[in-house]
Amino acid sequence: MSTAKERRQKARKHGLNLHRSGPWIAVVGLLVNLWLTISSVLYAPWWGMVLLLSYLVPQTAMVKRWIPQRPADTIWIPVAGAVVWAITVYVGAQWWGWST
Repeated sequence: MSTAKERRQKARKHGLNLHRSGPWIAVVGLLVNLWLTISSVLYAPWWGMVLLLSYLVPQTAMVKRWIPQRPADTIWIPVAGAVVWAITVYVGAQWWGWST
């Protein structure tokens, strides 16, 4: 019978290692955010598209800067970017008159 410590080590060995896969997950998240932004062309005006695309620049820079220092935390940058995108689209639809 194995101890709890051995079970945790085995689970960690076979589990998700965010120090290795975190940056890749973050890059895929940035691509998802890019897809969300490009699909916003259906209802956002040109200046809204520029605003939404401008959000991707600091996200990409942060992911690039955090990969060597904090690779496991890079996954939260695209999550925060998706939240900012959703808030911007909501505000654009409600207050700035974005519509289809």
